[in-house]
Amino acid sequence: MASLGTKKAEFGVQFPLVGSKRSSSSFGIQLLDVATRAVGREPAPSLFDTKKWRFGYVPHMVSAVLGFVKAAPCEVEKGSLEVLDYVYNTMRFVDHNGVEKSLKEAMEDDKNCPKLTSKLVGGKKAPYSPDNVGCYYAPYLKETDKCYKGQELIDLVGSWSVLGTMDKSCVDAVTFYSDLKTLDLGDKYFVMLGASSEMGPLEYLLNFGATVLAIARPDKSKPKWLAMFKKAAFSKGGGTLIAPLLNDVVGADLITQCPSIARWICDTVPEGKEIIICSYAYMDGEKFVRVSAAMDAII
Repeated sequence: MASLGTKKAEFGVQFPLVGSKRSSSSFGIQLLDVATRAVGREPAPSLFDTKKWRFGYVPHMVSAVLGFVKAAPCEVEKGSLEVLDYVYNTMRFVDHNGVEKSLKEAMEDDKNCPKLTSKLVGGKKAPYSPDNVGCYYAPYLKETDKCYKGQELIDLVGSWSVLGTMDKSCVDAVTFYSDLKTLDLGDKYFVMLGASSEMGPLEYLLNFGATVLAIARPDKSKPKWLAMFKKAAFSKGGGTLIAPLLNDVVGADLITQCPSIARWICDTVPEGKEIIICSYAYMDGEKFVRVSAAMDAII
């Protein structure tokens, strides 16, 4: 059973203690037990006896997922809420005073989380115009420099749908956004959890005029934050980047500051505005479970 030890100070979202150590394996076993039972199935007895959990969890994960696939829609919703409730109540949060509570309790505690302020960059130098951002296109057949746009692009992805290599919903999306007038995001607020991610659409959102609340860890030398600020300052569509600050330090850590981040989002986005929250953060190993729990708790 994988134990994470207690050698150094632990803050933020953590796995629950098993004896004197935190165990990702123990949490995983109990979570799959809850998930399997949530839709009326019984877990295999071997779930609790699996050796080398790191390699042996796969069949139990598949079984839990199949249970949800085969369940009625109402059972899926009920079961999903039950699993999430287990996560929120079982995962722990340790504040910088060493006080430990459940993740759910930490997210509901308004009094004991540091308050973040904001830094704004870029914004509304010119009203959004399709002419500012160029055409919506897809590079294809790189060796011929062929680039599809407009109706030609719609026909291309439509042919892929006929072949079964692309879902029709993707074709519908490309068709809808082929007219750049529909891409004016000036009244939308996007929250990017993991804003510096390589797969994140920060530059595109800014180019289409969106306001982006960017969450990424503090960076002492600031290269990633400076790069994001530059994208905001020179965005073609006049988008705005809003970054969290704590004691004049730019950035916030999802694992250790998720309660503060959630409150900052609520305080920053004006009431009545549409908000889209996107999860892009990734970390290796057990940290990915912890940061995923933090992102989900924020949402």
